[in-house]
Order: sequence, then C-alpha cells, then structure tokens
Amino acid sequence: YYLNYQLSILNFQHFFEERDLKQSSRVAVIGLTTVKNVFGDEDPLGQTIRIKAIPFKVIGVFKSKGMDSDGTDQDDVIVVPLTTLMRRVLNQTFIRTIYFQAVSKNKMDRAIFKIRNYLRDKHKLKEGMDDDFTIQNQLDLEKAKQETTDMFTSLIVGVAAISLVVGGIGIMAVMLISVKERTREIGMRRAVGASKVDIVQQFIMESL
Repeated sequence: YYLNYQLSILNFQHFFEERDLKQSSRVAVIGLTTVKNVFGDEDPLGQTIRIKAIPFKVIGVFKSKGMDSDGTDQDDVIVVPLTTLMRRVLNQTFIRTIYFQAVSKNKMDRAIFKIRNYLRDKHKLKEGMDDDFTIQNQLDLEKAKQETTDMFTSLIVGVAAISLVVGGIGIMAVMLISVKERTREIGMRRAVGASKVDIVQQFIMESL
C-alpha cells in the first residue's frame, strides 16, 4: 500500500522520509474524499487535521482511486508514518495487520509460502510448532463469498421448488373436487353432444 499510494500522489510538499519514521513525525497524506469532508474547497497542504485529538500536518494529497471491488471509497483515507501511528495514536508496540500484494494471481501461493516462512523465522517458531499468526488471501475470501452465494442460491431454488409443488397440489385438489361436484353437468353436456376435448377445455379455462 505504501508503494501504491506513493505512486499516486496528486499534490505534495514531500512524502514520508526516513526522519519521519525515526522521529514519529505528525505528518499525513490524505485522499480527495477526506479533503472534501474536512477542508471543502480550501487547499489542505500545510493545514492541520486531528486524529484522536492529535494534530497532524497535511503534507500531501493522493490522486483519486475511486471505489474498490467491495464498494469501499479508497479516497476516504488518511495515511501517516507507521511509527507515528503505533506510538502516538494506537499506543502499541506491535503491528496488527500487514497487507502484501503478489505480482500475479499465479504467484500468490509462492508469495504466501515465503511470507509464512519469514514470519515463522522472525517469531522464532521451531519446526512442528503451530503458526501464531493468520494469513488470508483475496482468493480464499472470494472463494468463501462464492460458496456463500451458491448456498443461498440453492436454498432459494429449493424453497421455490417446494412452493411450486405445494401450489400444484392445491390446484390439483381444487380441480378434482370441482370435477367430482359437477359430474351431473358433465354428463348432461356429453349427452347433448359435447366431446371430451370440449369438457377439458372448459375446465382448463376455468382453472386459468
């Protein structure tokens, strides 16, 4: 994300530098939606925003990226140096989530393999010990979403089929009762020359 956003700068004084990380500088680069919500039509560069009552100086604005596949506004974002976020905002000494981007879908498994080995080495996990972290990839999330969609589709189809069967049985019962109660009428019509086709057509029209 750092690289993606760094290449998407629209207007800036400077992007995060090494000294910003070392000093936990209170600087921020923001998206266009954040600019509109906070500053309106004003130039945000050099101005101050507050995150949890902590003032940050705006040093850059990202280009518009629009909505992602989940409908999330990627322009509604504030990016600050990692050390600043951990020490000044979250007050924690560890990183909760890391995002990686594989160069292609075909190399995702290889990337996950390398990431797992790297994290196990850094966490000093010996062979046979379970991971103390979780790795999720977009393909797994998409697969889970598709499975959920398929399950609901099957459920809806099943309910619709049951409804059709129940409705069909109800119609059949009504028609059988109707025929049974009108045997005298059918007999009289047959006696004066009505054919079986005429009788069937009559009941079909009435049922429609």
